[in-house]
Amino acid sequence: MDASKTNPAPLPPDQDLTEVRKPASLLIAQFFLFPLIIIGICVGIFLFFGYMTYRPGTISEYLDDVRFGAGTQRWQAAFELSNAVKSNPKQAQSPEFHERLVTAFKSSPDEDIMVRRYLALVFGELKARSAVPLLVQELARSEQLKSADWSQKSWATFLRPSLAQIAEDLVQQQISTLYALGSIGDNSAVPGVLEQTKNQDPSIRKMAAYVLGVLGDPQAVDGLNPLLNDPQEDVRINSALAMAMLGNSEGAELLMKLLDAGYVDGLQDFTAEQKTAMRANAVRALANLKYEPARERIREVSKGDPVPAVQGAALEALNQF
Repeated sequence: MDASKTNPAPLPPDQDLTEVRKPASLLIAQFFLFPLIIIGICVGIFLFFGYMTYRPGTISEYLDDVRFGAGTQRWQAAFELSNAVKSNPKQAQSPEFHERLVTAFKSSPDEDIMVRRYLALVFGELKARSAVPLLVQELARSEQLKSADWSQKSWATFLRPSLAQIAEDLVQQQISTLYALGSIGDNSAVPGVLEQTKNQDPSIRKMAAYVLGVLGDPQAVDGLNPLLNDPQEDVRINSALAMAMLGNSEGAELLMKLLDAGYVDGLQDFTAEQKTAMRANAVRALANLKYEPARERIREVSKGDPVPAVQGAALEALNQF
C-alpha cells in the first residue's frame, strides 16, 4: 500500500508558522473609511434629489396642511405659515384666506396647542381686528386646559408629552396670543388682557402688562397698579413702564432706579441686551411722563453713561421736558 495515500502530511512545527497581518491602514479603510464613503454618496444623492424637488409652499398650501395634515405636520405648517405671512403679509389679505384661517383655528383640537400658538401670531401679523374676540376666548381656553384630564385626549403623534411639557406649551400659547392682541392694537381686548394680570405664571403677567401699555387704554391703570408689588422683578418693571405709557406716574420711582447702571447690573436673569433695553425704555418712559424729578438724572446719563444706547435715549429724552 502506498504510504503517501494513507498518512496525511505532517504539520510543520509551531515555530515555523508565520502570521500574515493586514496593515492597520487597510483595516481602517476596510471597516471605517469605505462605509463612510458609501454613506456619503447615498446622502449626497438624497440631498441632490431633495434639492431638485424642493419648493417653498404657498400660504394656501401651508393652511391646507394645518387643516388636513397628519401628526406634527400641522404645527410645522402653522409655523411656516406664520413666517411666510410675517415676510409678506399682503399675500394673506383676502377675505377668503381670513375665513379659512378662522376655521383652522376654531377646528384645532385641544392637543394642537402649537398650531393655535402660531395661528395666533398670524392673526397678529395681519392686524386682524375681527379675530380679537377669538383670541381673547383662546386666553381663557388655554387656562382651562391646564387643569384638563389629558389622559382622555386623542393624540395625533405617537409620543405623548409629559404634563409639564403640556403646561409649558399652554403658557407659550397664552404669551403668543397676548402678543398677537398687542400687535392688532384693538382696545376691545383690554378686559381679556387684564384678566391675565392675575395669572399664576409670571411670564404671562409680564406680557399682559406690556400689552396693556401698547394698547394705550388708561382704564387699564387700575389693573396694572397691583403688579407694581409683584414678587417678580420683571413683572414690576413691565407694569411701571406700561403705566408710564398710559400717562400714570405711580411706577416712576422704580423707573428712576433703572437709570442707575449699577442697580440694573445687579439684577439677575437678564441678558446684557435686556438690561440695555430696560434702561433705555425707562428713560423714554420718564420723559413721556415729563417726570420732573428725573430731569437732572437723565441729564447726567446723557453726559456720560457707559452704554451708548442709553446715553442716546437720554439725549433725546431731554428734548421732551
